[in-house]
This record gives sequence, structure tokens and C-alpha cells, in this order.
Amino acid sequence: MSDDLSFAIEIPCDEDGFVLLQCPQCGEFFKLKPSDYESDDVLEVYCPACGIVSDNYLTQDVIDLAMAICKNQAFDAIHKEMKKLERRTKGKAVSFKAGKQPKPDDEPVLQPSIDTLAIATCKHCGKQSKVSRLLSMSMYVCPLCGVSNFNDR
Repeated sequence: MSDDLSFAIEIPCDEDGFVLLQCPQCGEFFKLKPSDYESDDVLEVYCPACGIVSDNYLTQDVIDLAMAICKNQAFDAIHKEMKKLERRTKGKAVSFKAGKQPKPDDEPVLQPSIDTLAIATCKHCGKQSKVSRLLSMSMYVCPLCGVSNFNDR
């Protein structure tokens, strides 16, 4: 049995190419383009509302999907090992029965939801992000460069 289980989760983009993220500190939702988020130019990502840097901005939906996939893969791996043990002990003085394979949990489908976010262009770095309309009309921190942007309309 391999000690490592790995999988990839593809987070869907909206029609403009943005991915939904959520600040773990304040809960604010915002969107960034994956090419900007993964760029070597971006050292840290800032929350547009609270301005705090975090290690990850995964939404709860992505975390729930990852947990379901992990659980399903772990149960599959355990069941395969139990079946091997069953075959090795068959006809011996002590035998082992693996039983039925557990039914896998449903894996939720990710949606690029929250369409109420507005595109905001940073005056400092020129990159776009989607933030709440309230933040885009007042003040927000650019998630990519960390500079505060004030609406001067």
C-alpha cells in the first residue's frame, strides 16, 4: 500500500475568470484571477476588507469537498488492505472477513457563486479583483499589493 494519497481540486472560475476566496479572519468574500494569485510577483494576498494576510483563503465549500474526497480515498485504501488480509487468512486457523465496502460520501459540486461582487482595479498595481460593492464604493485593500484604494467618485 502506498503511504501517500494525493488528489487535486479544480476550483471553478466565474464568467470573468475570477475564483472565489474567503478571508479566514473576517469572513469577507472576494475574487481573484488565478494567474494573478499564483504569480511570482505576488508575495502575499491581503483581505480587501480587513487587510490581514493569511496562508489560505479557501472557502468552506472547497474545504468540505477536500474532506469528502479524503474520507472516500481513505476508506477505499483501508478496505483494499482489509481485502488483502482476508485473502491471506482464508483457510487458516484464524480467518478474517473484510465485509462490504463502505458507501462513499457525496462530493459536493463547487460553484463560482456570489455574483454580487464588483470588479475593482487597483490604482497602485493596476490589477483587478472582485470585492463587495460596498468596499468598491468606499475603501478596500488591494488583495495583490496591499495598498488601500479610496473611491474618489
